[in-house]
Amino acid sequence: MRNRQSNTAKSGAVLTALALLSACALPSVDPIAIPADVADYIPADIDMSEVNRDTNGCYFYTYGASLFTVNDASGTPICHPDISA
Repeated sequence: MRNRQSNTAKSGAVLTALALLSACALPSVDPIAIPADVADYIPADIDMSEVNRDTNGCYFYTYGASLFTVNDASGTPICHPDISA
């Protein structure tokens, strides 16, 4: 009987740990449509799922722990505020 209670307690602890860990998981976000004029300025080694838009419609991407704006050839951030996200 004691062994059965011990296994039940272990199972409960494992389930609790899994529930807590799942709360820490990163949320999934649907990829956005990236216009060709934006994609042209995203480095080739950047996964397109890392590209997003801010509330002003400006594109950015993450690389490692850093955030970078997508800039055109003159260094100006590329923004399309007229396209709904």
